[in-house]
Amino acid sequence: SGPAGLFAALSLAEAGARVVLLERGQPVEQRGRDIGAFIVRRRLDPDSNLCYGEGGAGTWSDGKLTTRIGRNADPVRRVLQALVDFGAPESILVAGKPHLGTGALVRILKRFRAHLQAAGVDVRFGAQVKELAVRRGRCEGVRLTSACLRVCARGEEIRASGVVLAVGHSARPLYRTLSAAGVLLTAKPFAVGFRIEHPQSLIDEIQYGAEDAAVVMRGKGRLPVADYSLVAEASPSSLSSPSSDKRGVYSFCMCPGGQIVSTSTNEQELCLNGMSFSRRNSIWANAALVVAVRPSDWAHLEQQHGALAGMELQLEYERAGAAMGGYNFTAPVQRVTDFMSGDLSVGTLPSSSYRLGVLSAPLHQLYAPPLTEALRQALRRFDRRLRGFVTEAALLHGVETRTSAPVRMDRDPTTCQSVTMPGLFPAGEGAGYAGGIMSAAVDGLRVGEAVAAHLLALAD
Repeated sequence: SGPAGLFAALSLAEAGARVVLLERGQPVEQRGRDIGAFIVRRRLDPDSNLCYGEGGAGTWSDGKLTTRIGRNADPVRRVLQALVDFGAPESILVAGKPHLGTGALVRILKRFRAHLQAAGVDVRFGAQVKELAVRRGRCEGVRLTSACLRVCARGEEIRASGVVLAVGHSARPLYRTLSAAGVLLTAKPFAVGFRIEHPQSLIDEIQYGAEDAAVVMRGKGRLPVADYSLVAEASPSSLSSPSSDKRGVYSFCMCPGGQIVSTSTNEQELCLNGMSFSRRNSIWANAALVVAVRPSDWAHLEQQHGALAGMELQLEYERAGAAMGGYNFTAPVQRVTDFMSGDLSVGTLPSSSYRLGVLSAPLHQLYAPPLTEALRQALRRFDRRLRGFVTEAALLHGVETRTSAPVRMDRDPTTCQSVTMPGLFPAGEGAGYAGGIMSAAVDGLRVGEAVAAHLLALAD
């Protein structure tokens, strides 16, 4: 029930189809309590956390509604209007950088769910898909894990004329199951790196100047808290390397007035993200600082893992991050200046918004040398663009690895069905066709319309 699944369900319900919406995690009310138990007592529910649950991983994020599709495109306007109908402020229809924040997203999702249920959608939580139900080479439903029988009175198999698979980018066991079942998956580039955190007051001063920064007042003044968006192209250090070896490095999911959180689903793998509430009033500013990863980086894993080699590379880095932090969801950290010089951070570290604890660690040794060098090159350029960006007051947190899915579920461009599994409709970020709330929602609408057309053809 992330953006793609929700908007596919909305599109199909409006078309008069019977829809069952399955969510592995819990509704936002229970999910919020489970997240609280994780942050306060380190008690992680593997199925209800900052990654899994109603609304997807984006529910506990900054709630950005920006997109490269084009704000005036009809599907984008449809998504924004639907959000307004469910309680978002009308300002998102005209704002240049619309965002909702976690608190607003929770309220919107409650109303979204109520609307779907009123339209006849059967919404089931705690329903984890184990595998596809395949007959004669065609997807005809799904099978749930045995623990899900309580939410499916008709047994563990749900038959369907069409299955929309909008699983998000972290459903790794399901990726493996799909690959074994013959669903064509293709490895795709993604990005890895860190969460970089500064005092929000410093970002305000860099962007506005000292005089204007004084009137920001943590979002209560006449200027909003400052943000940034940075991108650079890093060249290989070796003169013998071809120019095609250049790598993109960029900031991603910048959260002004936000905090860093763990989207880990088990203690052995550490993954971080950023979030903020609608007021954006914390004393910190954080963003992903990531470098592009490409096929040559996971080539050593292809023989064993095939199309899932990129996913295995993600796992390697997440396990390394967990080990560097000493496990227990503690984040390994390093001053940005020490990362640049290759020194372990000693003494008192800058304060961190990450509530599960931090530990000084050699993050400059975590990633492969070409990735580390690209990040260093980009940081030098970012510091020239935003004077003071590289500072002892800035802290890198490891690791950020799930900027996008590492695979694509190949689908027909017209019917949106899997090219090797008729009846299966991959959708959203986890299928490799989106990268954020808005693009996932738009893809959900598109796939919902494709399923409606498929059902109409079956009825003829």
